Amino acid sequence: MTDIELTIINNIKIYQPTNGYRFSNEPFILTMDIFSHNKVFVDFGSGCGVIAVLTAKTDKSSMVYAVEKNGQMRDLIKKNMMLNNIDNIEIVENFSSIETNSVDCILSNPPYFAKGNYRESNKFFNEKFENDTLENFFSDAKRVLRNKGTLKISFHPTRIVELIDKLDVFNFGIKSITPVYGQKDKQASFIVVESKFNTKHHTLFKKAIFLKES
Repeated sequence: MTDIELTIINNIKIYQPTNGYRFSNEPFILTMDIFSHNKVFVDFGSGCGVIAVLTAKTDKSSMVYAVEKNGQMRDLIKKNMMLNNIDNIEIVENFSSIETNSVDCILSNPPYFAKGNYRESNKFFNEKFENDTLENFFSDAKRVLRNKGTLKISFHPTRIVELIDKLDVFNFGIKSITPVYGQKDKQASFIVVESKFNTKHHTLFKKAIFLKES
């Protein structure tokens, strides 16, 4: 295991790598307003498990699949489960371990940048740039979600056209788009797109979230 350090936010304690990709604000915004009708969740690309832990701890009657292909990160998710005294997370390596039509909601903070399109940092080489295609992700999501199940992901604004195109191809209807800004005078840091499987587009542009007032 690489060097790790403890991050404490409210009642959540999370070990995450000291170096490499580290979570920021996306997990906390992704897990807002998801519990009213959902009981079975997937945290895809779970990393250290912060989204899975937030979801499982908020609703202890829920079931959360933490999908993470990196073995060291899977061990870290186990550590974070014990640290937060939760047992309603199942850690799996890929979608193949999840039954068809069994999931209510998929949450994901995937890598934003396609390889070859941006300058790659050696420090973040394996974590920041996607190593798989959006097509594979949406194909797997389509299989495991129930009819009209929710897919909620954060993504970089510069790739919104590509994202909308792929959602349309795989029959996900976009329900809302929320821009999130680090500061008011800057470009949006990321967007949160919520869609439902096997529905038509009926899109609400939600009020922007500002992480800092100035």
